This record gives sequence, structure tokens and C-alpha cells, in this order.
Amino acid sequence: MISKGTFYTVLNGIAQFVKAISSLIINKVIVVFLGSPALLFVGNLKSVFTILQQISGAGVYEGAVKYLSGEYKDRYTFILQACLSIMLLGFFISIALYFVTYYKILDLLQLGENDRELIPWLTGGIVLSLLCFVIHTLMQSFFHGLKSYKIIVQSTLISALLTLGVSTALIYYANKLGLVLSVFVPSVILLLTYCFHFRKSWHFGKMLFDKPFRLFVFKPVLSFTAMSAVAAIVFPSVLITIRTLLVEHSGVELASYWEGYSRLSLFMSGLAISSISLYYLPKLVEANTGQEMLKVVLWGVKFLFTVAFPAMLLIFLFGSDVISLLYTTNFLEAIFLLKWELLGTFLKLLSFTVSFIMIAKKLTVVFVLSELISGLLFLGFSMMFINLYGFGGASIAYAVTYLLYLLWASIYFGNRFKFFEKG
Repeated sequence: MISKGTFYTVLNGIAQFVKAISSLIINKVIVVFLGSPALLFVGNLKSVFTILQQISGAGVYEGAVKYLSGEYKDRYTFILQACLSIMLLGFFISIALYFVTYYKILDLLQLGENDRELIPWLTGGIVLSLLCFVIHTLMQSFFHGLKSYKIIVQSTLISALLTLGVSTALIYYANKLGLVLSVFVPSVILLLTYCFHFRKSWHFGKMLFDKPFRLFVFKPVLSFTAMSAVAAIVFPSVLITIRTLLVEHSGVELASYWEGYSRLSLFMSGLAISSISLYYLPKLVEANTGQEMLKVVLWGVKFLFTVAFPAMLLIFLFGSDVISLLYTTNFLEAIFLLKWELLGTFLKLLSFTVSFIMIAKKLTVVFVLSELISGLLFLGFSMMFINLYGFGGASIAYAVTYLLYLLWASIYFGNRFKFFEKG
């Protein structure tokens, strides 16, 4: 008989798969109607938006899930109000950061005089979508902590389909303006889909305002905020730097090809991590001994080898057809990138099964150091390999970085939690 965890993991995997396919279709629409260089533009815009999102989210999601399903599960109102307080603070900080770095962002996105009409839409989209992000993140953490997996799966699936339709229409009819707006559409639509579950949303609202709302800081969540702040800055900034290096070294066209393959890798890893973490995080939180944690980790590894590995093998075997379908035949010029991106992605997923312990057990210092070091390694290897092998060096650096990360995580956590010692 299939376990509840596996059942909901598979269902969530299907929903995340639809979401990933929707995103890939949107990429195809971008390439067809706006050209491959538009991928670089939207890649940098998404990196900027990710940084602002992470600051707004303030690491609250994982913290809320941990405490709603753990030692504070009888104090929902306290947790939700405290988390919202932190997120509102993060929201205002992210907005302030946007305006402080306003001109640098415009330069990064290469928005010149001919694009001035896009700027009000860019600013308005960021403010609205960040606010929606704060609310739907808090709602999702509430449903996740209460193990209302059905709502999360349904909302993911419905929002993915709606996002595909709306984004495609925006890009087709509004061109570059539509491309800008398409980045902000998912947050707005996801909030609306969560609100569609009226009874559960009413329950969420009642829990949030069950007692007079007070602005205060929930100290235990601040560790997750610190982890989120580092995650917000390190890898998006590294990706922006690598894109700049690739453009300078190999030109916009080849850099755009790398962006396409990198985005495919990002979607595969995001799909797998989102699918598995729905069940994985609460189980790691509940695990109290090294043997219990090892059991959860092995379940995650088994799931990856059963589902993710065969899928990636098929993509590798039919790579030319997949890339032609997702983008255009021009991207086949860089088909050799596929093997490195697939290898790096699978190593990343394997390392995730172990390193997610840092979030489940609130190992803030270890998380911060590992993110900083891995980010610097990725950047350093990219600079070295780009000089040696051209634009493909960034994909090689990606695989090498996560090979080292996997080795470190396995040795460190295996020793720290005594995975193989009987208690």
C-alpha cells in the first residue's frame, strides 16, 4: 500500500511538473516572439525579483512550517502574527532596496530611453507582486504546517495553468511590456488561487486575527530570516555576474544559449525540490535521532533515483528533440551544455536530501557558511572554466560545485548526526 507521504509527493510532483512545463512553454513563447536575447533580460529581471522576494519572505516559510508542525502547533495565532510582522518588515526593506538601487537595476536590465514607458509598470509590478508574495507565502506555510497538502497541490496546479495563459497572452499582445509583467503574474495568481479555498482561507484569517494583532518579532524565526537573507543575495547575484561574464566573453547570442540550458536545469531542480519538500521538511523536523534522519534522507534519495534520474536520462537521450521543442534549433549549437547541466542538477538534488537538514534543524551558521562558500566556488570555477573552455565553462562549474557540495554535506552531516551509529 502506498504511503501518505509518497502519495502526496507524487501528486505534488505532478502539479510541479505542470508548473515547470508551463514555465518552459513561456520560455518558448519568449524566444519565438522576442528572440533569444530576451531570455537574458528576463533572467536578470527574475534574479532581481528573487532577491527582493527572499528579503520580503524573510525566511518565514520554513520557520512557520517547522513551528506550526512542531513545538508551537497549539499557538497558531502567535506564530502567524509574528511571522507576518517579520515579513512586513522584510517587504518594506525590499521596496526601499529597490528604490535605492533603482538606477543600477535599470542599467542591469538595459532599459534605455526607448523603454521608459516600461518603468512605471516595472515598479508597480514589483510592489504589488511582493505584497501578494508575502500573503500567499504565509497562507501556504499555514496550510503546509497543518499538512493540508491537497490545498497546496490544487493551488499549484491551477495557478500554473492560469499563469501560462495570462503570461502567453501578455507576451504575444504586449511584447516587452508583457514580458516584464509576466514575471510578476505568478505571485498575484497564486494568492488568488489560495483565496479560492474559502473555508480554509477563512480559517487562516481567523487564526491570524483571532487575537488583537500586535507587531512583534518571533525570535526563533530570526534564524530562518538570516538563512533567507544569505540565500537571497548569494546565488541570484552570482548568476547575474556569470551572465555578465558570458556576454563579455562570448557575446549575447551564446550567453543566451547558456541561459536557456541553465533555465532548463533550474526548472528540473525546482520541480524535484518542490515535489519532495512538501512531505520532506515536516518529516525531517520530526526526526530526532541520526537514524531517523538517515531514514528520511534515504527515502528522498530513493525518490530521486526512482523518478528524477529516469526523467533526466530520457532528456539526455532525446536532448536534440527536447531542446528544439523547448526553444529553437539554433540552441542545438550548444547541445553539449546539456550533459553538464543534467549532471549538475542531479548532484544538486542529491546534496539537497542531506543539506535540507540545515533548515529542518535550524543550523543557521552552517547554512550561511555553506551558501557563501558554494556561491563563491560556483563563481570562481565559472571564471576559471569560462577562460579555459568558453561559455560552456559555466555549466562545467555548476556540476563541479555541486559535486563538492554533495561530498561535503554527506561527510559533515553523517558525522555530526552519527547516521551510521546505533543509538
